Amino acid sequence: MRTPLLEAIINNHIEVARYLIQNGACVYHIDGYTGLHHAAKLGNLEIVGMLLETGQVDVNAQDSGGWTPIIWAAEHKHVNVIKSLLNRGADVSINDKVTS
Repeated sequence: MRTPLLEAIINNHIEVARYLIQNGACVYHIDGYTGLHHAAKLGNLEIVGMLLETGQVDVNAQDSGGWTPIIWAAEHKHVNVIKSLLNRGADVSINDKVTS
């Protein structure tokens, strides 16, 4: 089940996402795959910034596979998102559940 915020992020509805974030939308999802994971995967730097500004998002949150937002950004070659996440303290040493 997707939340309205996740739908806005996935569909690149930046103003809707901004409105939902400003009005207290939950930024987490049941399996640990957050809006930040989605935004990083899609390369949406603006939404990445909005989510990080809330202070409610863990830049190193791991989804059910152990992937962090920076792993998703790297997988999809979103260099600007990677730089932003690194500037916010993303840890590049965190392994997913397959890598040891």
